[in-house]
Amino acid sequence: MADNTDKLLRDYFSGRLKLMQKINPQCTRDIVDITFCLSVIKPEHKQAITKYYSDKFITWDEVCNEAGKSNSSLRTWRNDFKQLLQVIMQHGDEFIKLRHEALQA
Repeated sequence: MADNTDKLLRDYFSGRLKLMQKINPQCTRDIVDITFCLSVIKPEHKQAITKYYSDKFITWDEVCNEAGKSNSSLRTWRNDFKQLLQVIMQHGDEFIKLRHEALQA
């Protein structure tokens, strides 16, 4: 069963989130957070995550076959990415503040 993060990622990769940002300003923040998280993971992980969430008809097994990796490896990548995204979405402002303070020191 898909969770809210899965729905958010599907909306991001489908372009729906960009359309929704005109109605809901929080969507702009979500786009920034997802884009940031995608930029800090390994390209191989990004490719698998992008492949899965950009095509709602593809299965993890198909993504695994294309990547030549085990199902458990790709699920770990996905779960790690979703966990990173959740941390950034909940505490991103705190990280920015801490980084700014560290740069000032």
